[in-house]
Amino acid sequence: MTITAKATITMQVENFQKLMDTVAQIDEQGRKAVKATVRDVKARAPSWIAQEVTSVYNIKKGEITPSGKNSSKPKKMAGSVNVSGETIEELTITYSGRMLTPVRFGMTPKTAPPGKSYTLRMQVVKGQKKVIGRYLNTRTPGGPYSERSHNILMGTGNTKAGGVSAIPFQRMSRTRTDIKKFTTISVPSMITSERTNEKIMTRLQEETAKRLQHNLDRALGK
Repeated sequence: MTITAKATITMQVENFQKLMDTVAQIDEQGRKAVKATVRDVKARAPSWIAQEVTSVYNIKKGEITPSGKNSSKPKKMAGSVNVSGETIEELTITYSGRMLTPVRFGMTPKTAPPGKSYTLRMQVVKGQKKVIGRYLNTRTPGGPYSERSHNILMGTGNTKAGGVSAIPFQRMSRTRTDIKKFTTISVPSMITSERTNEKIMTRLQEETAKRLQHNLDRALGK
């Protein structure tokens, strides 16, 4: 099994060969157990991965897992995931997604308080809230008329209910259009980061072995 997120990781399932030897011995039941396990992993792996990611990063699980088949409302996804392959060894989980804005990570304030100074904060990693910008309601350095500003909130023009109305930008010069959007991290980067990658691979190994054992026991009537 591999996970692709701007990088490919090969996964070795713990006790997998021992389980596969058992599969070979029970022939038809074994093949059915393997097929069932592939179905299980393809359906459940994104949720397992999301649980490990959200244990470290301050993002909602629903933003990095696909909507269920019976879901009436599409989720506002931070990235996309595709699971392919017809055998356990060939299973590939591919994540893609753009760099995310602080809005996804508990940014405060969400909109600029009219006529007031404010400090812009976010929390990408749980327990690590950081200052990412300051707005001073004056015509002094750091304010909207400065040669080069801090990260400050600017409107997106989105007026829809539940939409993001403001995100952080940095003014790079006095030219009104010379601005740079502030971004954080992408879903693929969260999947492959040193903070989560080992935990994700261990989780996939453990859960895949459990599902294979479960399906073998079921095939043998245990």
